[in-house]
Amino acid sequence: MNIAKLQLLMAQSKVNNSNLASMSGVSDVTISKILNGADAKISTIERIAEALKVPVGYFFDDSTISQVNTGSSNVVVGRDNNGHITMAECQNQLDDALREIKHLKEVIDAKDKLLQEKERLINVLMNK
Repeated sequence: MNIAKLQLLMAQSKVNNSNLASMSGVSDVTISKILNGADAKISTIERIAEALKVPVGYFFDDSTISQVNTGSSNVVVGRDNNGHITMAECQNQLDDALREIKHLKEVIDAKDKLLQEKERLINVLMNK
């Protein structure tokens, strides 16, 4: 989680730790721990994002946004067994998915070529 982005958003929204705790239903202590670099559960980040009206991904993006999202946001992130977010795991899963997509495209292309060859053979046999 990008703590600097959380701090920036809090400053822009004129929200202090206590206000954010109250708005999100997360304890003051937890907010302080997060702002001091502690890992946060995805459920906690979701509650903070909802309270600040930004998508969860805002806290993991390299860029900053000035607009506020008033709708709900669905963001899939990797979590370890303790519920902590791991961006490396997200990237690994994305890389795996992209490799699988590439492989499946190759399989489809090979099957298309095989189908074309079978159709050609049928045409040759039918014309004898």
